[in-house]
Amino acid sequence: MSFETEFSIAWGDCDPAGIVFYPRFFYWFDTAFQRWLQSHGLSQAILQQRHGILGTGLLDAHADFRAPVRDGDTMVVDARIDDWQAKRFRVAYCCRRGETLIAQGHETRGWLKIIDGRVRAAEIPDSFRALFD
Repeated sequence: MSFETEFSIAWGDCDPAGIVFYPRFFYWFDTAFQRWLQSHGLSQAILQQRHGILGTGLLDAHADFRAPVRDGDTMVVDARIDDWQAKRFRVAYCCRRGETLIAQGHETRGWLKIIDGRVRAAEIPDSFRALFD
């Protein structure tokens, strides 16, 4: 299963060269994941309430940039979970403008709780996994 969402590129997303400033991609990755949660009637706050977690915290992030994207462009971000582990999962992202690959990347997210006064990864419930398989 995957999730697709669209972003309109604005002048404020761009650097002085007129192309998107690279940190914006990490913002769009996170926003795509949060929108995916919302499509299931979830948010980080709801996950906190239902499961007693801090949230799905970011453990690792990576991006490869393939082509520039500029003010006025529309970019589609496709997200899919490509790896499940007991306490973490990896979300893969593919960013396109039409048929042009703009960027690919991933985030590794942990199911984080306070355990013995420290932030720790905890077992991801099957009910959460089932929403994304």
